Amino acid sequence: MLVVYDITDDSLRFKIAEILKDLGLMRIQKSAFIGEMTSQERENMEEVLRRQNLGPSDRIDVFPVCDRDLKVHSCIKRGEVERGPPQR
Repeated sequence: MLVVYDITDDSLRFKIAEILKDLGLMRIQKSAFIGEMTSQERENMEEVLRRQNLGPSDRIDVFPVCDRDLKVHSCIKRGEVERGPPQR
């Protein structure tokens, strides 16, 4: 599962990050987390996130990512390219 968000309020943004970490997702960028979840875990996560007091321009996007797509993932860093799923 890939979760990305754009939250304007600092404290709510921190709270969302903590929720995602507590659910076992790994931060891959400041506002992006990835990890494995069952469909029930995803539904539970979405319910918890829906209960947060999002502002009118805030959003959280949840993308299912299959193993096949994750295997062809690449991460471009200064002077190098990493291939494969993100490492913990």
